[in-house]
Amino acid sequence: MMRVIEQLEQRLQLGKIETAYQREVCEPQGPVVRYQCGDCQSINHTSNDGRKVHEVELRLLVEVPIALVNFDMAALDLSSRIERELFNERFGCADDVEETRLISNLPRRFNPENGVFLRVVTIKQRILMGPIDDNAVEIIGIKNNVEGTS
Repeated sequence: MMRVIEQLEQRLQLGKIETAYQREVCEPQGPVVRYQCGDCQSINHTSNDGRKVHEVELRLLVEVPIALVNFDMAALDLSSRIERELFNERFGCADDVEETRLISNLPRRFNPENGVFLRVVTIKQRILMGPIDDNAVEIIGIKNNVEGTS
């Protein structure tokens, strides 16, 4: 998960993306992106290479201060940029993950007391865990010598 966060920080030049779990509520001065780990399920089968499969959910929370003009459009723009960066991405681990699937990109909270509007981009990705089985099978063809062919 941290590889996803690091890539988003670099590609979108957002600065440090912190966890969504904060000890105190404060009004952001500009758009802020935070992450939250979602559901994690062990899939009851193995991949083609014998490894266990886990499906992991990641939520990226886009907080925008309502003091910004068109704060809802600013949140939509940033969440859509995040969505495009994540779409079908494998984050340099092509052998260990399947394609990223977008689950939702929805407004979640309008909090005028704290001056915040929130959108959440939710993705899921299957991760292959453990060592690869070394039970390789080589298929060797047999050349038939058929009469009349060379």
